[in-house]
Formats: sequence, C-alpha cells, structure tokens
Amino acid sequence: MPEQRGTITIRPDGPYRVEGGVPLEAPDGTLYELKPAYSLCRCGQSANKPYCDATHKECGFVGTETADPAVTGGSPAVVEETSVIRVMRDGPYEVFGAPTLTYSDGRICEESSFYRLCRCGASKSKPFCDDSHLQIGFRNP
Repeated sequence: MPEQRGTITIRPDGPYRVEGGVPLEAPDGTLYELKPAYSLCRCGQSANKPYCDATHKECGFVGTETADPAVTGGSPAVVEETSVIRVMRDGPYEVFGAPTLTYSDGRICEESSFYRLCRCGASKSKPFCDDSHLQIGFRNP
C-alpha cells in the first residue's frame, strides 16, 4: 500500500488546494518546483495552468461536487510508493499515492491509491474526470 502523504482540499467553486509537499509532474515527466502548498486550476480557464490564477471568480465556474465521495474510481497500471499528481496533456490530473481528498463541504473521500481529478471544468461527475475534456476539446499541455 502506498504511503499516504499530503492533502487535497476542494475550495467551493474554486481550485484544488494541495498541501503537504505533494510533487506535481508535468505531462513530459519533469517535476514542477516542489512547494509545500499550491492551488491547482479546476475551472480550465487559468492563464497560469496548472496553477490557479483566480479566473474561476470571473468566469462563473460552478464546481459543486456531484460525485459520491465513496467512489473515487480507477486503478493505476503502476502503484506509486509516495503521492504524486500528474498533469495529463489535454486531460485530467492523475493522483497517485492516496493524498487525502476533502470535498468543499468537509466530506472526506474514501482512500484510493489512484484517481483522476477534472481540470477542464466540464465534468458532470466533479471533482472526478468523466472524460468531458474530450467532448469540449480541452487543450493544455
């Protein structure tokens, strides 16, 4: 079982707040500068992706979590030993290693060693990715 490390807290109609030194990996496999805490865009509109630049406040993003927190879904091909968030090209954030995921209302999701978080803002199963990025043509490396 991967070591649990870090937290991801969903801000109401805002970003994912990541704390605890969870590494963030770019689509090409390089690591972003390691920060103890950072906010990831969830509306798909930030000019500073993958980081939040508060555009969600201007674009009217509604990020109400509709997915059951007991179902994080997915299983990775490779289980990570520690937590890491991978930014997928034109797709979601893939989260490995079971950082604690907390909804904006305080509910804690069932621990899973892998899940995919929406970053295009269009998922009908927020906060999880339902592949809506394919239908809306979301593009971001």
